[in-house]
Amino acid sequence: MQLFGLDIKRIIVVFVIALLLLYGGSAASYSLQVKRPLHEFFTGQAGVIDYSVGKTGGGLYVQVELDNTEDIQSLYAHLSAGITEATGRHVAVLDVIDNRNDELEDTFRTMRIYIEEALVTGGFHAMVQAIDETAKEAVLDRWTVGVDSNYVYVQLHLGEHYLYEIIPRSKTET
Repeated sequence: MQLFGLDIKRIIVVFVIALLLLYGGSAASYSLQVKRPLHEFFTGQAGVIDYSVGKTGGGLYVQVELDNTEDIQSLYAHLSAGITEATGRHVAVLDVIDNRNDELEDTFRTMRIYIEEALVTGGFHAMVQAIDETAKEAVLDRWTVGVDSNYVYVQLHLGEHYLYEIIPRSKTET
């Protein structure tokens, strides 16, 4: 088939082959620059049970299933920095999967009002006191609340179950 003296079939075949090569190169590059370094990083991390990675408009989306840990705040910061260092890419979302149950979720739901109030007023000391009281009333085995410039970290433990919540301090954080 000819159009303006050009072989259209040949042009279409070359175009499709070029697209396939570009897509294959992109997939290979992503594997070498992201998947392999993340696999090496996560296999060396105590406390990481499983992980998955994807892309978002703002960078990487990483979901990490964590084992029972002593300090979620330190572990979260370590994982975030390690992902960025291993891949050289911005972590847009680092989503944590825990081993929560209904009782821990109900307790956290009760605590959430104190957290939201502290995010608005800056009264983190009062928030910690209210969370301590709520945790004692719920007879939790242990709990920790931490605050840094980016997040509020809540960690609740009851028996073999544990809940980790990482709440951005600003509405622009993801």
